[in-house]
Amino acid sequence: MGRLAFSHPVHHELILHLFPMTGFLKKLISWYQANARDLPFRHTKDPYLIWLSEVIMQQTRIDQGVPYYDKFIKVFPTVLDLANAREDEVLKQWQGLGYYSRARNLHSTANEVVEKYAGRFPETYDGLRSLKGIGDYTAAAIASVCFGLPHPVMDGNVIRFITRHFGITASVDLTAAKKEIIKVLTSLMDGIQRSRNLWDPGLFNQAMIEFGAICCIPRNPDCNRCIFKTSCYARRNGMVGELPLKKQQKPLKPRYFNYLVIRVGWGGGLYFNKRSENDIWKGLYEFPLIETPGSATLTTLMNSADWKKYFASVQFSVLGQTKAISHLLSHQKIIATFFSIKIEKPYKQFGSLIPPEKMHELPVPGLIERYFKDMK
Repeated sequence: MGRLAFSHPVHHELILHLFPMTGFLKKLISWYQANARDLPFRHTKDPYLIWLSEVIMQQTRIDQGVPYYDKFIKVFPTVLDLANAREDEVLKQWQGLGYYSRARNLHSTANEVVEKYAGRFPETYDGLRSLKGIGDYTAAAIASVCFGLPHPVMDGNVIRFITRHFGITASVDLTAAKKEIIKVLTSLMDGIQRSRNLWDPGLFNQAMIEFGAICCIPRNPDCNRCIFKTSCYARRNGMVGELPLKKQQKPLKPRYFNYLVIRVGWGGGLYFNKRSENDIWKGLYEFPLIETPGSATLTTLMNSADWKKYFASVQFSVLGQTKAISHLLSHQKIIATFFSIKIEKPYKQFGSLIPPEKMHELPVPGLIERYFKDMK
């Protein structure tokens, strides 16, 4: 096979002419059938379950996501059960997975499916794509797996496999590179359609994802044992560690959270507030918060306007504070300190006073959950 480097858009016919697609497809499908992991959502074509698995597995490791999937289908076995649940219940089941907008969109989409489609998912790609919270990838996954429609998926595993094998050297953050990847995938999907023995778009998509997840891994893949070692552009050109090419990431933005863990007396519960602003952790509960531009000592915190607003006419005792705790998000670094404070009677300005036996029902950020575990 000649050297392929798609630095410019190419026609499907040219790809098919230069590369034996049928051989590639047969090799890929045979590998998948022999090596695919036995995952619970691979035993169903129920659109609800496939959709649920795709949303949960986005930006989540399989070993972490599968227990959440199993838990979700026990608590919400149908899309109607999910739609009828309160948002707090959905967020509580999601707690620990992060990217909580996924859970809110999940709940919203379930309501849309029930209200507009009587609990049945649309059976076309465009119909699926029209649902809130369902993007190109998820719509293609459901359409191909559940309805046998020829729509390729493109996640991080597929992008890595395709860029390395076919030599797409443009930055995958750019629209042009994504279009090239889609062209290659569409050509492969066309090959699936032309082959009676291979015809199964869902099987093809799952095989592409699985090969990227198991074999064409981000770091130190075992290229010498790869079934595509003779045809892989990156291996032949010493570019496995460089592809896919990405723009340099910006440094994480630090934010300084000072949490006030306020108790009434010694056994009267703790105060919580629900985050409602358009920010991280929307819909989750946290302790009263004072955010500062930088790290704050207790003295500087007590001199702040927010502290004075909280405690203007309140008798309080500061019982102690934690060391600063770092909590990494995708684009932010939260540096949190927890201040334990005792007051003698309830005050509304601190939020909702939650008794100890009810605290476990609140959906809270992983940072708060971590604090509870550390403090036992």
